[in-house]
Amino acid sequence: MSVEQHFFSIEHDFEVHATPMPLDSVLPSEDDFLRQMPASFRLASQLNELESSALRPLRQLGDSAHELASFLNVQSKKIDLIMSYILTLSDDHQYRLRGTSFGGSNLTYISPDPLIVDQLITLKIFIKDSNCAIYCLARVIASTSADDAFIIEAKYEMINDEDLELLVRTSLHVQSAQLKERAQQRKDQQSLDS
Repeated sequence: MSVEQHFFSIEHDFEVHATPMPLDSVLPSEDDFLRQMPASFRLASQLNELESSALRPLRQLGDSAHELASFLNVQSKKIDLIMSYILTLSDDHQYRLRGTSFGGSNLTYISPDPLIVDQLITLKIFIKDSNCAIYCLARVIASTSADDAFIIEAKYEMINDEDLELLVRTSLHVQSAQLKERAQQRKDQQSLDS
């Protein structure tokens, strides 16, 4: 539940709802963390876990299960889209901010207000192109002034194992898509130069 490992981060725009906790806050117990997690995020986490466990056996069936797995993936994506929409509706708009990088250990976002290093924050992370919605608690590790805003870097302190796995998979997926896009741009540029 708590995060001690270090993962790489990837630059990518996403939405994050960051709610600062009072300065004297301490991390809750794992049971209290699960109780304070909004029901919609618990449901989203359970759906992701069910999807992973349901598709795993199909991969072992080989080519005969490919069409069935594709169909189930489409159904899963539809549910993910609906859940993502529902989750984004449930928050106060004043805490909706633009994330700039994320990974399995931390994230960075832009805030209109500075935060105190070591301050705890509640995060709701939405990475729409991957239908990823994560609830976690994080600790501010940097708050840097930039133009008329602040760049906040926060390290995850409490996050479900399944949600952490989803964040890592999502970062790998986004990185792969970015690498393919860069390769295509280089190929297109070489075609123009020829």
